[in-house]
Amino acid sequence: MQIAVISKTPVQSLKPVKMKLQNIILVLLALTSCQQEDTEKLEQQILEADRSFSKRASEKGIAEAFLYYADEKVIKPTAGQQPVVGKYALMEWYKKNPPGNYTLTWEPLRAEASGKLGYTFGGYTLVTKTPDGKRDTTQYGNYVSIWKLKKDGSWRYVIDTGNPTPQQVVLP
Repeated sequence: MQIAVISKTPVQSLKPVKMKLQNIILVLLALTSCQQEDTEKLEQQILEADRSFSKRASEKGIAEAFLYYADEKVIKPTAGQQPVVGKYALMEWYKKNPPGNYTLTWEPLRAEASGKLGYTFGGYTLVTKTPDGKRDTTQYGNYVSIWKLKKDGSWRYVIDTGNPTPQQVVLP
């Protein structure tokens, strides 16, 4: 019977290797923890940007809010038409299609982020006046906005789209 020699290294010389491996594991765990904290911070920033976006829409108007929060390279899908591409084109689109007599508010229900990109998903409420102006009608829907972190630290949406739902949106 022969015994295979795995290593000629004495057992004592493995201790520094084991210590180095433990240190590497600790550093990796710390980095993962920091990354998770950074991700949570980014998600909170996006949620705040989205809530501020909704507040601006209710206070200053839909066109003003959508233009203010739009990235320069925004893509804005529109129902039954080609998407509007670019902030200047969005500005021109709102000139030709001014918002009617309605209010639009929304609340993000979920956000995720990594690096310089993230998204929000939520529900919206659209309140319009009937043609005679005597009563309001309320419609609900869901939306997704994709956000980009700018060099100045602000978040701007690069894509925003939504669709109607039969009632208010809730997530399980």
